[in-house]
Amino acid sequence: MLYNSFNKRVFGETGFVIGKEDDVKKVGIIGCGNIARVHGWVIQNMKDAKLTAVCDTEAGRAEELSKEYAGGKAEVYTDWHALCEAELDVVHICTPHFLHAPMAAELLRHGKSVFMEKPCAISREQFEGLKKEDRRHPGKLGFCFQNRYNKTTLEMDRMLAEGKIGEVKGARAFVTWRRDEAYYAGSQWKGRWMTEGGGALINQSVHTLDLLLRYFGRPEQVAASLSNHHLQGLIEVEDTVEAWMSFAQGGRACFYASNGYAADAPVFLELEGERGRITMNGSRLTLWTPEKGVEEYPCESGHGIGKDYWGCGHLSCINDFYRCLEEGRSYQGNLSGVENTFDTMMRIYEAAGKAPR
Repeated sequence: MLYNSFNKRVFGETGFVIGKEDDVKKVGIIGCGNIARVHGWVIQNMKDAKLTAVCDTEAGRAEELSKEYAGGKAEVYTDWHALCEAELDVVHICTPHFLHAPMAAELLRHGKSVFMEKPCAISREQFEGLKKEDRRHPGKLGFCFQNRYNKTTLEMDRMLAEGKIGEVKGARAFVTWRRDEAYYAGSQWKGRWMTEGGGALINQSVHTLDLLLRYFGRPEQVAASLSNHHLQGLIEVEDTVEAWMSFAQGGRACFYASNGYAADAPVFLELEGERGRITMNGSRLTLWTPEKGVEEYPCESGHGIGKDYWGCGHLSCINDFYRCLEEGRSYQGNLSGVENTFDTMMRIYEAAGKAPR
């Protein structure tokens, strides 16, 4: 069966970690933009973690994050290297893409545990360098693939484990969001191959690719194309990507993502099985079988401060990482756990003749 089982533990109704108040981990955040607020909110609501350091090249942004999620008590830094020497247990990396891998490698060398936003790297060279450090410091590196913890994902896992549609034969996925000129205006790193590493694939739709691959494993074949339809002359990277993949045992998948739509539409993912079909459309999940027709499985998006179309699994995802650190267990979003997603993403870029440089 083309189905890979992952850790599906849920931490109570809210996902909050229950920890010892005298065993609090000191946490730092590097990069104080929009996504850092999601991380700050999760840390603020954990009993066994405390935000004690924030870092951004713009001191004002770091000070604002400190006030909002640490009552102004988190120390403010403008040079991330200082966090390597600071008294911290865990550092969250929420910086521009090209900085992720080198920052993580350096922090690991200084004994810190690292939780990183996607992507793990923007090139194979960066990934291999990070892999070397991960081998030297096992169990200390994790990545934020929060959609693995969405209620729709967990329900889809359950259906497959129970054999509701039999062996999965195919999948199709669509991500149609809106990113206009204003999204890139003023940014020194978005829209450039050297700093973002790509566009609609590496930034917006890699989470959906990750879910698709969750049920298939590594593709045997990848064919793809990239386009820039509505932002030509404004950005270097793709605003649209399409890919076709084939897998062992005859499985195949179609993948499409574009930032050229009129709105941030719900993500669509459908799995075609030998005895039925599971369709995810945002937080709506349906099961179709010849015997029962269409059955509805509403899945509330859950707790969080992020946007629904991102996926609201940050709370459970980050809590799982901290619990794995505490218990010495393997975290599902470790480097080996995201390697197939990274490799397939790179193969799509390579198949389209525009691998990130």
